[in-house]
Amino acid sequence: MNAIDLFCGAGGFSAGFEDAGIDVRYGVDTDERALESFEANHEGTGILHDISEGVPSEIKDLDVDVVFGSPPCQGFSDARGSRRLDDERNQLVFSFIQWVAHFEPDYVMMENVAGMTTIGEAFLEAIEAEFAAAGYRVEWETLNAADFGVPQTRERVIYCGVREDLTVEPSLPTGTHSEGGGGQLTLEGERMQGWTTVSAALEDLPDPTEDGTVDLPPLSEFPDNEYLPLVRDGATTTENHTAKEPATDEDTRHIVDALEPGEMYRSSRFGDRYRQVWDLLAHRFSAVERDALHFIARHRTRKAYRMNGKSVGAVPDHLIAEGIDHDDDEVYEALERLHDDGWIRTDEEDGTLGYDLNTKSGIRPRYMRLEPDGQSNTIMTTDFNPRDKLHPTENRGLSLREGARIQSFPDTFVFEGRFDDVANQIGNAVPPLMAKRLGEHVLDIAGKKPPHPQ
Repeated sequence: MNAIDLFCGAGGFSAGFEDAGIDVRYGVDTDERALESFEANHEGTGILHDISEGVPSEIKDLDVDVVFGSPPCQGFSDARGSRRLDDERNQLVFSFIQWVAHFEPDYVMMENVAGMTTIGEAFLEAIEAEFAAAGYRVEWETLNAADFGVPQTRERVIYCGVREDLTVEPSLPTGTHSEGGGGQLTLEGERMQGWTTVSAALEDLPDPTEDGTVDLPPLSEFPDNEYLPLVRDGATTTENHTAKEPATDEDTRHIVDALEPGEMYRSSRFGDRYRQVWDLLAHRFSAVERDALHFIARHRTRKAYRMNGKSVGAVPDHLIAEGIDHDDDEVYEALERLHDDGWIRTDEEDGTLGYDLNTKSGIRPRYMRLEPDGQSNTIMTTDFNPRDKLHPTENRGLSLREGARIQSFPDTFVFEGRFDDVANQIGNAVPPLMAKRLGEHVLDIAGKKPPHPQ
């Protein structure tokens, strides 16, 4: 079977399909650097082209069995906070379907973030209607990459389409791994493994280097690690193993030093995994300042305290003074100091002054240290900045190769471009190990066997 990859990026989806035994003829994208990586790692040809402008002449007569790809997801992503139905990036889903209509492949696979399902029924119905108009029956499910052996709880919506003149029905594959493991069986009768851990993905990697090239220790030193032989792919060296260091100011060093595996700096949430500014940086504040920060964090979401009718907002200064056990003048003076130092911000309504946490004090997740015995959350394009993710045991950001390992890219896959170019390529990719199972499933639906043992 042969295929074309739309919005291919560096080619994580293609890598998995190729490993399953599908010949990927072309990858199409607008990212020049990503296409350099695609061509460096795949036999297929990369085409620099905006898919919304239609099918280019050089491939318009191409005969393909499968069209697959990942229309850009930022318009859907929960992390980006935008779910507008008319978002320009959302419309690229329909450009994808137009290409499907042009090529009339037997099968279709489309990947996107789970957030697309929350836009609304009208949007999902529109996608299904467009596929139907193109002549395809489709099914979709939200699949978790961890269920396919990827050391990451990356949830994605996967559409499977079958051309309506074929007798087979569209469906999605079952997982090969489960959170509990325990030897339970898949629908195919295969024995499941437990989810792959971050430690299993990273434990053989030496320290990052300036040029990113490192020698890998013998696999024989890790006899119980079932993930390493997969991700090594026969490599004895690998590239792109370079990482960023945290800022050198005293506060950042103190936060990074104090965070344990699985913890993050976030003052707006409470629980075992969250560490707050008045705790991590207790030495920076007086008792009244610590209490004021804690009070604001606890009450900023409560209707009786917030201003301007917002779901989250500034807490009026007089309520802060009433709510903590300190002299009022001390409280007002402490609030002014915290504001002047950038820990809190102000809001005003009808002459009432209110205070809310500022970015500096951890209002959003920062410095999230990965749990070695667990799974990473979704690897994103920004996650190689130490302020977003920290290595499980070292006081630095993830290296590009570590992120690629967590995405299940083989060590033989070399990314082209500058640090931020490669970070984008890794964060935007479909994990190859998950993609391989999707490719195998296409072959299963078609009644064909992979050309090599699974």
